[in-house]
Amino acid sequence: DRGAKARDPEGRCRMSAISIVRAILAGDAAISSTVAARLYPVETPQGGVLPAIAISLVRETDGRHLQGQDQYPVAEIIVDSCGDSYSAADGLGEAVKTRLRDFRGAVDGVQVDYVLVDELDFFDRGRNGTTWRRRQGFSMRYRTVA
Repeated sequence: DRGAKARDPEGRCRMSAISIVRAILAGDAAISSTVAARLYPVETPQGGVLPAIAISLVRETDGRHLQGQDQYPVAEIIVDSCGDSYSAADGLGEAVKTRLRDFRGAVDGVQVDYVLVDELDFFDRGRNGTTWRRRQGFSMRYRTVA
């Protein structure tokens, strides 16, 4: 079943931090109406339709103890809001920030305890020089639930 969620040996849902952030953003009506399904892992397709969002995992750290890891990681995420103009990238980035800032809740079998805005927030013209990009950093603590 292509729609089934991957599960660990204890039956808990497994999702990557990128997939969790994607689900949070896809659940926002303003963002969904702007980008539709253009929420991509890592980077947007070259020459793709804009506006679009790319989500990257920078780092994920989890505590360790004598019996293994806590399975309660903190993920550092970068979200790129891309548009064909500065104002389009800025507006989409602000919608992303509003949706993710202080988010708490269950997402597809994962409990997100918090999403915090990190220090990273800047604009550039992307790799090809024509696409405006607002790049923002977030930290998210989450755990899988049975």
